[in-house]
Amino acid sequence: MFKKGLLWVSVFLFTALICLYGFRNTLVAKVASHYLGDANVELSCIDWSLTGLRSIRVERACIEHSTASIELINADINLSNVVLAELNVALKQVTETSAETPHLKSLNLVLPDTRPLLNIKRIRLSGSPLIKPVTMSLIEPSLNQFEINGDLIGQLTIFKNKLALNQISLESNVIQAFKPEQVKMLAGSMNAVFDGLQLQFDGEIEVQAEHHLPECAMSANVQGDISGEIDLLNREAVADFNQLTNTVKTLSCFEALQAHLPQGIQATDFIADQVTVQLPSVLSVRNNLLSTDRVILSNGELTQVQLENLEAKIFTQDFKSQFSLKHQTALIGTLQLDGPVDIRDEAFQSQISISLIQPNVPTFLIDNSPIKQANIKLDSNLDVKGKLGGDMSFKSSNQLELLKAEFIDGQGQALKLPKVTLNLDVEGDLSERINAIADGELSLLSFNHPLLQGRDLKAKWQSKLIDDAIQFDADWQLKGIKQADNQIQGIQQSLNLKGSMQDFMNSSVLAVTTHLDAIATPELLVVDMNITSQVNFNEGIRFEHDIDVLDMNLSFRHELTNKAQPFQLVMIEQDLTGLQPVLEEIAPKLKIETGSTSVVASGDLVSQNVDFDVQFGASALFDTHYISNASGKITGQVNSGVINIPKTTVTIDEFRSGAVLTNITADLQAKDNQAWLSSITAEAFDGLLTADKFRLTKAPQRIEAKAENLDLAILAKAGREAGVELIGRVSGELPIEVRDGKVSITEGKLYNLGMGMLSVSENASVNALKAQQPQLKTVIGLLDNLDIDTLHSDVALTEDGWLTLGVNIKGENKSQAQPVNFNYTHHENIYTLFKALRLNDEISQQVEKALTQ
Repeated sequence: MFKKGLLWVSVFLFTALICLYGFRNTLVAKVASHYLGDANVELSCIDWSLTGLRSIRVERACIEHSTASIELINADINLSNVVLAELNVALKQVTETSAETPHLKSLNLVLPDTRPLLNIKRIRLSGSPLIKPVTMSLIEPSLNQFEINGDLIGQLTIFKNKLALNQISLESNVIQAFKPEQVKMLAGSMNAVFDGLQLQFDGEIEVQAEHHLPECAMSANVQGDISGEIDLLNREAVADFNQLTNTVKTLSCFEALQAHLPQGIQATDFIADQVTVQLPSVLSVRNNLLSTDRVILSNGELTQVQLENLEAKIFTQDFKSQFSLKHQTALIGTLQLDGPVDIRDEAFQSQISISLIQPNVPTFLIDNSPIKQANIKLDSNLDVKGKLGGDMSFKSSNQLELLKAEFIDGQGQALKLPKVTLNLDVEGDLSERINAIADGELSLLSFNHPLLQGRDLKAKWQSKLIDDAIQFDADWQLKGIKQADNQIQGIQQSLNLKGSMQDFMNSSVLAVTTHLDAIATPELLVVDMNITSQVNFNEGIRFEHDIDVLDMNLSFRHELTNKAQPFQLVMIEQDLTGLQPVLEEIAPKLKIETGSTSVVASGDLVSQNVDFDVQFGASALFDTHYISNASGKITGQVNSGVINIPKTTVTIDEFRSGAVLTNITADLQAKDNQAWLSSITAEAFDGLLTADKFRLTKAPQRIEAKAENLDLAILAKAGREAGVELIGRVSGELPIEVRDGKVSITEGKLYNLGMGMLSVSENASVNALKAQQPQLKTVIGLLDNLDIDTLHSDVALTEDGWLTLGVNIKGENKSQAQPVNFNYTHHENIYTLFKALRLNDEISQQVEKALTQ
């Protein structure tokens, strides 16, 4: 009975095994789905069979996951080895549906002490993010140690608490596939250890890259050891790039850059043939924030850029660092920039200090500009705030010093500036419209030019640009300026400009006030001059100047156009006494008693064609000579610098110089810059003095003057002593020589007109002579009541005033019935005589008294 039951049990078990084997694939799929469902893994297909009591062959197995589809083909499994002919992994595009942080924990792998070793002959990976399928093999020579070959080369070791990747070749095809086209060579190997929370890596790399610019190419080389650590739980990373050598070569760009530089500037003055980048020993990433202590970029010995305490957010434009740039070349000098740069939430802020020292002006500037030499020093502070791509505000403070500056003008003469200091402060904002305010100060100790010298220039200004409106205010002063023997002292000027950027020429008006303490030349000194000017820019540039000088006011208007510069000068009738300080310099003996003048001139400054009209009337005292009411109206033209005045009459009511000349008239005329007086007439001694022509020039000249019908009785009264009585009239010729402003008469003649009479009976000198020499009493007595038949005199006058009269008188003393032939030579300095007579003139004394009060 027992045997029979055992038989039936055996049959049942055998039958059950046959059934289970027949439905093995379905049963395995059902069991796998139960255990793998929680891991979001599905066994979609399986086909396996027993190849022995201790071996299984899996023809095909399919596993589906949200990230990949896995297919196993032809796997032979036994107690010592698992040999898989092919493993296909198709990666899927992952769509993130949740921002939750994945749950991470330290690895705690269950690793059996013994298991079959794994050998996968062909692994094929495809799908995103792979550029093309990757093929490789996996061999496990010893438990949990794998060798990877194919498109990826390296070693993998599995521990209970970590995964170790060793000698991962960067030349593997799978890594090379992700290499950018600019990278021409990527070599080296990497090691990594992952414990579930942290990934530690180190390795040696070599990178060669090229970047092609439109006109040239640049090459880069990175070589050395790197290491670091990534904390996945805290999302932090630290890397050490200090052992890397990073160089960028720009040799191919030198010719391209040189083509764009001015002649005389070499590209090597800007860039070296190699740029090196020194990366930090610690580069960390925490909470998407990249930070490091220092990054240094060096362009040979020319330029060094350094970023310290750098912080940058990886997925935004946020950036913060202490920036420093140092540059030193013969072309630019020593340049240094320092300051923080901060970009946060698109808000930009920076404070940069700039220092530049250039002791020697580059040769190319000297060869191609008026600069000969200058020592340059610049200190600047720049503060910028705003949004990237949006509104920005800025503030800048600058000081520029030029020492021993020297410039060469077009004639090859040097302008020397020992020291120039410029301070400029600018602040404003950049938005839809530019708003800015600039304050500046300029000081110049002196300037020296062979034709012009000046000293102590100081200037201050403020300019504003607010909502398209321009305003510029400036004040400057110069202590003195000198040209040869001419000087201007105490120049002060204020400027005010207002206008609009949109329509500058039609809206702008410039107002200028100028004060000059003194203008000095060897001939004159003018003090206290004020000029008020206004400039309008619409329809050309129009200037209006009002000039106050010497208690006189002038109005000067002129215009700048493309072809002409028309002008008008107007001086309404002004009192001439204000000219007295100037006249004292030019002619110290000339004093204006009363007078006025008016001037109108108009024309063009370019062509030098001018029409002018001058009216004047004045009374003046010159030494002991008094001129009463000299007047005239002069109208003329200036054509290309040549003066022409049509004939016009000038008059003088009275001229007193001992002798009195009245009703003086003359015709003034000028042609081709040559001026003269003609038809000169004057009433004197109840007669007439005339001259045909007197040229107004310094050149020597001879004037043919004539005396007509002079009353001898009046002439006698002009004598030094009373008691001489003359009756009759004389005329004559007086050739006057004028040389260097001095007058002389040679070969002058005077002769009587009709009968005359001479009486010296009451002359004190003659009476004294009679008393001293009684024997002459009879001879001298013949001159009493002498009827003159003929009077003739030679006249000569030297330049220093000595008059010589050679007088011959023929007549008869009728009371004694005695004919007389009398010769007399008179020699006297008439300048001294006229001065004595002039001082005895009661009317002139009153004028003189009024002028000297």
